[in-house]
Amino acid sequence: MPQAFDGIRILDFSQVVSGPYAAQLLGNQGAGVVKVEPAHGDQLRKIFKTGSQPADADSAAYELVNRGKRSVAIDLKNPAGRDAILKVAAGCDVLLENFRPGAMARLGLDYEAVRAVRPDIVYCSISGYGQTGPLAGEPAYDGTIQAISGMMANNGHPETGPTRAGFLPVDVPSAFLAAYAIAAALFRRAQTGRGQYIDLAMIDTAILMQLSVFSRVFTDGSGGGLIGNRSTAAVLTADAFPCSDGHIAVSAVTRAQGRTVLELAGLDPDLWDEFDPENPAAPRSQEIADLVCDAFRKRPMREWEARLREAGQSASCVLDAKAVAGLDQMAHRAVFRDDPAANPAAPRTIGGAFVANEDGPEISGGSSAIGADTEAVLAEFGLSGREIEALREAGAIPAAQGP
Repeated sequence: MPQAFDGIRILDFSQVVSGPYAAQLLGNQGAGVVKVEPAHGDQLRKIFKTGSQPADADSAAYELVNRGKRSVAIDLKNPAGRDAILKVAAGCDVLLENFRPGAMARLGLDYEAVRAVRPDIVYCSISGYGQTGPLAGEPAYDGTIQAISGMMANNGHPETGPTRAGFLPVDVPSAFLAAYAIAAALFRRAQTGRGQYIDLAMIDTAILMQLSVFSRVFTDGSGGGLIGNRSTAAVLTADAFPCSDGHIAVSAVTRAQGRTVLELAGLDPDLWDEFDPENPAAPRSQEIADLVCDAFRKRPMREWEARLREAGQSASCVLDAKAVAGLDQMAHRAVFRDDPAANPAAPRTIGGAFVANEDGPEISGGSSAIGADTEAVLAEFGLSGREIEALREAGAIPAAQGP
């Protein structure tokens, strides 16, 4: 059975995480992805490497977001290289880039230039702050956007200050949003025959991730703040509580749920009504919160997890990534799987984001070496052997590699 995006061809100019992962997600659904890289390759090839990886190996992070793509190494500043890539663009359905605003225009590869050779192109630009406005030209990485978007101001403890997340809470959701936007534009094109330009900003993604915070900004003017491990619901029994051997996160947010948790902790359920969620630092509120924490410290986290779940409450031990990978539940999901294109000794990898009864995301092989597919891709998109040799002579593509 064909996948959702079989026959769709994507020209991916993006680097690092957000753009490459967006293209990867579409590729997992059947799209063919051509990755355009400079001679030195995508910078992610050398970022997030572990100490166990050889010096010349690509990082595992690069592999995860570039599987199944063919790599074309070409000098886009060389007019011959730009003209050649425009011929490739003419045969593609989607172009994805995440350079600073204006960079593609300087290369002669902006939306208008590409639309001239492919009128129905879906062209997606990912940037930190969008294509217009006073910050449009500023460089941006995940951590920068965490700071400017309010994420860090709402993540951390009052005693220690703002905290940067230990993962990529902006880059990865930006990839999801870009893949969604591109899929929507392709659906629209199927109905209207018209392409589309998509301007996607990481700061917008970060704000969407904080809808519970910004809903309060626009309702009562409050801007959130550092609340440690307490839930944004700001109730007594939604927190990460210390146990005798770790922590357990409990999300009991209604009065009925909270009273059940207090009873399980051996406390008076009426304490729920005495706790002031609007003023948790008040003496009585703090006294009640301390009683709850003291009760949780008396038992191990696995015991608490079992007791709370048996009572119908949402609760989980706080696990590290290694423990998550070993959960029995994950054997029933598609997110961790073996890469069929890798050797049997290769480590597990991250696969699809959901399970479907028909179709669904599939791993599509490993990543290519820098420029490994340059000549094959150019030939597939109509360049003759003589034209490819001329590109090599002009220095627009690397010299032919030996057998």
